[in-house]
Amino acid sequence: MYIQEKKLIAEAGNVLKKHIPFLSNWKLSFEKKHTQAAVDIVAAAVYKNQLYRFCIEAKTAGYPQYIRAAVAVLKKFMENNPSYCPIVVAPFISEQGKKICDEYGISYLDLSGNAKISCGSVFVHTQGTKRPKGALTASQSIFSPKSARIAKFFLSRPSAIWMQKDIVSNTGLSKGLVSRVVTKMIETGYVIRKDKKLALANFDDLFSAWIESEMKRRERKRRYYVWAQNPRKLMETISAALSGRKIKYAFTQEAGASLVAPFAIFDIVSAYVESLDKFPEKALSASEIDKGFNLTLIEAPDQYIFTKAQDKSGMMVVDNLQLYADLKKNPLRGEKQANHILKIIKK
Repeated sequence: MYIQEKKLIAEAGNVLKKHIPFLSNWKLSFEKKHTQAAVDIVAAAVYKNQLYRFCIEAKTAGYPQYIRAAVAVLKKFMENNPSYCPIVVAPFISEQGKKICDEYGISYLDLSGNAKISCGSVFVHTQGTKRPKGALTASQSIFSPKSARIAKFFLSRPSAIWMQKDIVSNTGLSKGLVSRVVTKMIETGYVIRKDKKLALANFDDLFSAWIESEMKRRERKRRYYVWAQNPRKLMETISAALSGRKIKYAFTQEAGASLVAPFAIFDIVSAYVESLDKFPEKALSASEIDKGFNLTLIEAPDQYIFTKAQDKSGMMVVDNLQLYADLKKNPLRGEKQANHILKIIKK
């Protein structure tokens, strides 16, 4: 998400005042950055006769590489101005961007309502829900269902270096689409170019952004009740029925994790299918219901889910990256298994 720097700097002061309305007598100075240590804005305000000073660095996007660059400028400024409270401002700060700010003890705020400001006795923490109008985002082009194949490809082999043609052959995407997405990934700092080859810049940055996009992705799903002695028997029944009809499927969430991670009790079986309309409801005596269901079917947003699926005990399960993302969607049931899957991924 991008906003012109001049517009962002002009709005930053007003956004800061809005988040800390009890401060008064505001004085803002817009720096010209004539030295390496200068910041975009220095501000001061008063509360109960106490002076609060802020140094603000604005970035046109809230992607990790932009946030790290802002943090570096603020740290440099504070070497000679330790009494100032540092703040990063961006149109929209991603979850990974927030983590980076927290790691370095830097406050942040954006135009979407997200803010975490800690300065002396002042502490503000808000969660935004809307993105500002007129801002552009690269997430749609990088993490759309098909484009996300590229992110998963880099994440699955984080230490490798690739030619662009390798990405084309491994993802099954066109040269044009791969070129456009890779360009955006370089622009946002997720991927770097090394001697005409491509490499992952930072695993955690891309992983966090991809997980964030998966959490927000809308799913077309149906819920059923199918009689079975237990969830494992239900998985075997579903697997046999779909495989016999050559319908692509892959178990996910707790059901999928039960075949990959240490066993945990679960009562709902979740699976991706290539098409909800192909599910043999009558043959399985499946009743579509809203409550008391034991089977959730999700129409796969991309057929690549089945290409990367793994065979476990004769049943198909989504790859570990997808499994982790899907478990995170239901932290109350899948958090323990998600953490175990994450350890497998990072190996």
